[in-house]
Amino acid sequence: MSLKSIHWGEAFRLVWRTLPIAGARLGVLVLFWLGTLIYFAAVGALAYFAAQAAPWLGIVLGVIGLGGYGWLYSLAQRYVLYLVKAAQIAVMARLLETGELPGGIGQLQWGKEQVTARFGEVSAMFLVDQVVTAVVRGFSALVSGLASWAPGDALKGLARMAGRVAHYAVTYVDEAILARTFWVDDGTVWANARDGVVLYAMVWKALLLNAVVLMLASYVPAVLVVLLLAAPAGLLASAVAPSLEGWIVLAIVALGLVVKAAIGDSFAMAAIIAAYRREIEGLEPDPALLARLGKVPRFGYLAQRVEEEEQASTGMWLGPEGAA
Repeated sequence: MSLKSIHWGEAFRLVWRTLPIAGARLGVLVLFWLGTLIYFAAVGALAYFAAQAAPWLGIVLGVIGLGGYGWLYSLAQRYVLYLVKAAQIAVMARLLETGELPGGIGQLQWGKEQVTARFGEVSAMFLVDQVVTAVVRGFSALVSGLASWAPGDALKGLARMAGRVAHYAVTYVDEAILARTFWVDDGTVWANARDGVVLYAMVWKALLLNAVVLMLASYVPAVLVVLLLAAPAGLLASAVAPSLEGWIVLAIVALGLVVKAAIGDSFAMAAIIAAYRREIEGLEPDPALLARLGKVPRFGYLAQRVEEEEQASTGMWLGPEGAA
């Protein structure tokens, strides 16, 4: 397990070649950030004025506003933010496979077309992504759980900490597994996802440490944004509107996370997709490992979807609509 397998230069080149779609992702996220600021400013003002008449009413409106934001964020994540991310995965997969992209069309538009052609709609890819993420995290938890046998509380504590870090780091692994779908010509969507998980389980030692390092590196753009903007923004707020100083600093931190999601995550995703493709090159899913993965949470659901998909393709499975 070596950090040399990250191939930083290759990741930088891949991000450089996909700057148009990375810029589109940044633009969408910045608009979402601005919309979030406006939303909370409006909710806060409404709750404040309502509280002047009845304190309980202000609290109720504030709670409703927070709940409403969660609902709106869920919709935006599934149908807008993920659309750009999915298209970016398709573009990176194509560049890794052929080294070229078709001319005369923007990267975002071409990536969206590839997602639609492969998955039917973006929400379908989102669902596959959610299941693959759960399976990969379950596998990582199973692997890190073996460290519970380590002697001594210190080692066990380190193992638990490493397991928690890995839980979030493997988010880039599921994106690599989905990228494989775009360079594999045969097989159904769910079958390719299942096989991609099995292949990851065969090479996980070469990727997991890299995923952790890349997760930490992805925060570098956020830290730079906060360091560059927080102090000037805080000083300006203290001179113009001291009561808003803390809120403005929080807004800058949120902007830093937006830049992290667009730039830092793009780099980490490019590096893991490239590393995953190299590690699985020439490999075939191991049937014995496939059987053992049945112990991993959610893998049974993934295998069930493969079976349903294969039966539907032969006309044997009617599904809920056909049964009705």
